[in-house]
Amino acid sequence: MKETQFRERPFEFLRRRDYVPFPEETVRNWYIARAYVLDKLKDVSFPPNSTGHLSVVVDGDSPLMLSVLRQTALSAHYLNFEEYDRLGRQSCRNRTIITLVSRMEASGIIGTLEKEEYLCNLLKYCKHSVFGTEHNGTSCIDLEIHITGQAGRESGGTVWMDEDDINGFLQRQAEDSVFSIDTRKAVLTHRVYQLGGQIDNLPAEDIHCAERYSHALDTFRYRLLRERISPMVDEKHWREDPTAVKNGLSDIFCSDCFEARLSDVKNYARALSIPVEKAWESINEPLSCCEHHRWIVEKLIMGYRPLNAGERIEYERLFGKERTYYVSRLKKDPCSPALIDLCSYRDLRRIDPDNMKYDSILLLAIPLILEKA
Repeated sequence: MKETQFRERPFEFLRRRDYVPFPEETVRNWYIARAYVLDKLKDVSFPPNSTGHLSVVVDGDSPLMLSVLRQTALSAHYLNFEEYDRLGRQSCRNRTIITLVSRMEASGIIGTLEKEEYLCNLLKYCKHSVFGTEHNGTSCIDLEIHITGQAGRESGGTVWMDEDDINGFLQRQAEDSVFSIDTRKAVLTHRVYQLGGQIDNLPAEDIHCAERYSHALDTFRYRLLRERISPMVDEKHWREDPTAVKNGLSDIFCSDCFEARLSDVKNYARALSIPVEKAWESINEPLSCCEHHRWIVEKLIMGYRPLNAGERIEYERLFGKERTYYVSRLKKDPCSPALIDLCSYRDLRRIDPDNMKYDSILLLAIPLILEKA
């Protein structure tokens, strides 16, 4: 089937916490930002054996540029981020650094960025500085944001984003390629989670061993990938269920990074002179860690928060179905939804090791998804 048959407009279905639709201009800016940022970062690669980090300057605080900041935060995650060093000390090396050049006062820009259409909860938890004042210095999130009144273009290797560059990009693009999304990769990504029975039955040990997932991958390759690809958006269901919309967008944001992961893996394989297939298997842990940190940023931007101290105590007290129900209730809270897995990757192994298996198999399935889509 032709690609145009899979181009959809899912951003229109996202709602605020009070279920009010976002303005048309905001939705339009999201589409522009997504197309622009993915194109701008398409050649950026930091495989796990590399040093350095991505530095991005977002020049301006217009609604469009703040949407570009949002999309950069959703997309710019790389395999060489080090959460803890070999001695077990938190290091957070090689974070992506995003610098926002703003003409607003500190309180004004923070209040604007914390709106639902921009960064929402991200600034509450990620390392950031506002005109030189640092916040959340102990954050484990793999990016940091600097808000400043000016930035120089002389910085070597910095990716510069401004409205003139965006306008030039738009002039070179077909409108449909910007204001609609090919959802095939996202639909196939969602099918990985249909392997629940096979994944849940695996013990939470040797989580990054590719051989453990061979049977599940065969099921994915020979059954789930061969099923007909249907559109992602179910208009009636999505209009009635905001969670379904966020889940669908999560699959899009996740699969948007697949080409970047493929580039990372190819560069790693080339550096070590090993087959690409072997590289996917041998660096499953940094791939999974990268995906977890990407997921954290996505969920904070989409309005979720970590559990507070009281909620974590209650979670530890419960077992079985009671714990499952409690986690589900926190996640579906319409005013302030919370997720148990919004934590460092090291803590995730202790809190919810079973869910780590899904990251592992998802990363192993990326080459199959890209080949199919």
